[in-house]
Amino acid sequence: MTISGEKRHKQVSRIQIDNLVVDNHIPKITKYSYPLLFIHGAGGTSEYLKNYLQFFSKAGWQSYAINLRGHHPSEQESTLAQMTIEDYVEDVERVMTDLSIENCVLIGHSMGGLIAQKIAAQFRSIKALITIASAPPFGVPLEMHADLLHPETIMKSLWDIKSIWDMMNFAPMATSAFMAEKTFLNNIDETEREEIFSMFVAESLMVGYQIAQGVFVDPAEIKCPKLVIGCKLDAMSPESMEQKLAEFLQADYISYEQFAHLPMLETGWEKSAKDIANWLKINVAGLARKQKG
Repeated sequence: MTISGEKRHKQVSRIQIDNLVVDNHIPKITKYSYPLLFIHGAGGTSEYLKNYLQFFSKAGWQSYAINLRGHHPSEQESTLAQMTIEDYVEDVERVMTDLSIENCVLIGHSMGGLIAQKIAAQFRSIKALITIASAPPFGVPLEMHADLLHPETIMKSLWDIKSIWDMMNFAPMATSAFMAEKTFLNNIDETEREEIFSMFVAESLMVGYQIAQGVFVDPAEIKCPKLVIGCKLDAMSPESMEQKLAEFLQADYISYEQFAHLPMLETGWEKSAKDIANWLKINVAGLARKQKG
């Protein structure tokens, strides 16, 4: 295990743990004894979580965001096509252990929400679990916006897969701009879509297959406080599915009328950040002696 660091500016650093890169946002004054660990979604990177990282570090939380293996700026993986949810769970566990942050709050978005659920079921030290527009575990039926199931939509979405042979062999899949606008960019201002689209990379098709089949999570093993967030405009993780996830996990639930799949980037994103912060203050004990970062 090798850990190295790169200072980007005084309050932000980038930590490398072997093949993984972790963004670390350091508060000027640490107000809470537990850190936050953000886990991005499928094809994502820490880059699209920057608003949350800046907000929560400014509010006094040490805030980390992992870039899973094969997701820039973590090292590229020639075997990305074969990566599984279990591999990504292993990445997060390694970061938690090597940085000694097993007492963190896990905040997972989309696929990252499912990864966070699996880890929270395994680590009793986790302070809280928060999922945002999460992929569902086995036991919560997978739902998708009806328009995404239309044959024309499906065919256009396949343009970025090199061939049927690649798909049959689970080649990494990059979302086309057309599909992105139908799914995770549907509530992003048109002037910002190109920039945000560039924050996303290819993803293992095997992971998508696993999610479609259902990944086992035992909700009885998650002992920490839990919060599920769903969004009415979300085409990828419909709000009705997130409600079912909250019931499955026996979690608190927040629903937003104004957000879709990327509430951390959409207009008015601060509302979701403030609500998460307030929930943490109420449900998670852990005020720290104030320390300058």
